[in-house]
Amino acid sequence: MLSAAILVSGCVLLSLLTEAEIGTQTEEPAQTPATPAPTSTPTPLYIADQSVHPALLETDDDGAFRPDEPMSRGEMAGALVRVLSGLRRSARVSRWTDLPAGDRRYRAAARLDATGLLPEDGGLFRPDEPVTGDELGEFLERLAERLTDEASQRALTLAGELAGGGDLTRRDAACVLVRLSGRTMWEEDLLFLGGCLPSDMTREDPQWQTVADAVTAGSPSRLEEGIYRIDGWLYAVDGEGRLVRDERIGVWSFGPDGGYTTGDRSLDDLLAMALQASGAGELTGREALEAVYLYVKNNFEYKVTPFDQEPEEEGSTGWEFKRAARFFQYRGGTCYGYAAAFGLLARCLGEDAKIVAATVNQYNGPHSFVVIPEDGTDWIYDVELEDARPERHGDLDLFRIQNYVIYNYWYTPDW
Repeated sequence: MLSAAILVSGCVLLSLLTEAEIGTQTEEPAQTPATPAPTSTPTPLYIADQSVHPALLETDDDGAFRPDEPMSRGEMAGALVRVLSGLRRSARVSRWTDLPAGDRRYRAAARLDATGLLPEDGGLFRPDEPVTGDELGEFLERLAERLTDEASQRALTLAGELAGGGDLTRRDAACVLVRLSGRTMWEEDLLFLGGCLPSDMTREDPQWQTVADAVTAGSPSRLEEGIYRIDGWLYAVDGEGRLVRDERIGVWSFGPDGGYTTGDRSLDDLLAMALQASGAGELTGREALEAVYLYVKNNFEYKVTPFDQEPEEEGSTGWEFKRAARFFQYRGGTCYGYAAAFGLLARCLGEDAKIVAATVNQYNGPHSFVVIPEDGTDWIYDVELEDARPERHGDLDLFRIQNYVIYNYWYTPDW
């Protein structure tokens, strides 16, 4: 089997030749098997230009990649032809009795055969049989003698890792060939590849980005400047299409990996789990926001913990992270905990949520709630006053209300 080092890095293999590359083979007369005359000086080979980011492998009609199935010798030939440059295009005669000119894999096999790198095999190419790590390693070792220095070293490294290996899966072979190609991508490109993931793979597969890269023709489109939810988490993209790192934008702070962070990794993890539990990860817009609102309302209870007895100063900020962490820890808290938990979850969804310490009603009682501006209007979300218990404001709906309609909220919009 392929070594762990191969599985961890590299992108993926190239697909079968397109019709344009293969040509129309069905009308050609059958060729008499013959061995091409060897050339006195082998032609140098190069790695093909990968800057255009061609699709390296095809998926099935239903979008499946079949990552655990064996990689066939025929498909490997097509992949190698796509990776290598300098192959003779005029080769039309091959020596194999089991791969006639009418087979769409014929041209790729013939072009590889013209290099003189393929060993004698009794006149058989065996296009449908699995390719083994051992035979691919031997091919790469011979290929290294014809490549330039950097590419030659990659081929030798891969040959050593493959030596003695058995049948290769499509996933494994893809990693080898893309490493051979030397193709690299922006970290942002890999992050944005989620929409290209084959139908039979998930992000839990350690090679999902590699396979998504393999089946994508052309680099992923650069995102415009803005805030985005990608792979269930929040990121910001600058004007050059790169992730914003170690910077604050509005109510959000972004860490060294580009992801939104509260500055407390354990709290970030709690928020991620809450998003998943609420179902908001599969939703967008107001539906996602209502999902996290109801999650906080229905899964926590009002309680005064030893650390939450004192109110926060009006207009103050910075307390919301500790309050939210304690709210998750004790499965409840006061209005400050409710507002902090819901407000931070709203921010994870990309909402410009302001977590407010203020007062409410004519008695100016200390209170906390969330304000989210939208089209010039401040909308108030008061999950604690609505609460989950029927005996306490159970008939109220305080999700997205305007001020003074039900309660008088005393706060300053600039807070």
